[in-house]
Amino acid sequence: METLEVIPDPVSLMESMRAVGYSAEAAIADLIDNSLSADAKAIHVQYDASDSPYVAILDEGVGMDPDELTAEMRLGSSNPADHRDASDLGRFGLGLKTASLSQCRKLTVISKKNGYTSARRWDLDVVQEAGKWLVVVPPAAELETMPLYRRIEAASSGTLVVWQDLDRLTAGAANPQREMTIKMAPLFEHLALVFHRFTQKDDLYPPVTISVNGQPLPPRDPYLSGNPPRQELEGQTIDHARGKVVIKPFVLPPVSNLTAEEVNTAGGREGLRGTQGFNVYRGRRLVIWGTWFGLVPKEEFYKLTRIRVDNPNSFDDLWALDIKKSAAHPPDPIGSRLKELIPHFANTSKQTVTYNGRVTNYSKQFIHLWSRVESGPGQVSYMPNVNHPLIGKLSEALGDGEQRHLQMILEFLGSSLPYQAIYADMCRDAQRPARDDLLKELVENAEALLELTNLSVDEVLKIDPICRHPDLHQAIKEAIEQ
Repeated sequence: METLEVIPDPVSLMESMRAVGYSAEAAIADLIDNSLSADAKAIHVQYDASDSPYVAILDEGVGMDPDELTAEMRLGSSNPADHRDASDLGRFGLGLKTASLSQCRKLTVISKKNGYTSARRWDLDVVQEAGKWLVVVPPAAELETMPLYRRIEAASSGTLVVWQDLDRLTAGAANPQREMTIKMAPLFEHLALVFHRFTQKDDLYPPVTISVNGQPLPPRDPYLSGNPPRQELEGQTIDHARGKVVIKPFVLPPVSNLTAEEVNTAGGREGLRGTQGFNVYRGRRLVIWGTWFGLVPKEEFYKLTRIRVDNPNSFDDLWALDIKKSAAHPPDPIGSRLKELIPHFANTSKQTVTYNGRVTNYSKQFIHLWSRVESGPGQVSYMPNVNHPLIGKLSEALGDGEQRHLQMILEFLGSSLPYQAIYADMCRDAQRPARDDLLKELVENAEALLELTNLSVDEVLKIDPICRHPDLHQAIKEAIEQ
């Protein structure tokens, strides 16, 4: 069989690879993957949008010697079909190059290992001028002027990646500095969510410190692991010839029971709907989040459901994981199993939203202010509960004519309930007030009910709206008994 070697044109291929479609935050996340694979326990991202803009990522990992660094600068430095360590977050051997060059024209990598510092650089202008795959070896004097260079020199080992000539980050902008600042704005939250299982405490792994311009990433946890009221449903493990896929579902507490800080922790800038559905991990790294893979629609009732799907890196090709690690789709055996599990997860979330975190037969356990009335197939309305102690007390104090007026007012309240406005407000993830303010208000409500009725404190705690906040019941009792 006759064969011909066809060597790709370096200029054309390099420029084409720049259009893979990385956002700035996804590109930086790809570089942090390399740092984590190098066993880094501290990673620093620094960028400057001034007259000489740059982006720098410094880690304190194992580093690379000169030969390893040269090999790492090669496009396709590893075979995606090769077996990799379970903690390896790479795949194609392209991430460092494609992610970096999607944002800049000059990529410099400086690495230190065994006390020796070496550097290599892809400069697209040099490649274009020579028409060859030429990697530059920067002189030592130039390295000393690079951002964060002194820090890597002071470290025992590590790697520093520097982007310069940031043409893609500032492309077509009248104000390049402002444009770069805008494009880097999502970085903080993106990294916090993608790497939340690395930065938070874990019984099996020490936490990794990741900072952006000196600020550590904020805590993010889509499952509110430190919040006892969340529901942890029964999970499943799918056995496959390539390994195991571990599925763990959670249902968050109702939004009205969450503080603003807890809502931020669970959803960040995308809100609670942003992380509902399947969150797919690859070696603890969040790859895809906030999706139902088209199996069910994103609805308000499902926004409290989170299904954590843990995959080993041996499943990359089965999930059709792309270079950017930002697109994937479950293979048929796994997708079928996920589809079967959805009704159970979603229905639990719907109950939590509908009944606001109360026990399922709350109508027998609590005295609620509103009653749900089914007047026909698909016809539902809500009416004030005439058996509520306050309404009953008011009714007893009125004459027959006044009681008819009260009944008319209650009917008007029910028939004119602004359902659409309430739904719109629910979609805003409104959080409950600060604990102290809410506690003060509930104590005042409880004292008023005690004064107006013959109920005990325990009975008052079962009355709407006090019954909505069981986590504060003990504090309410203590405040009343003082």
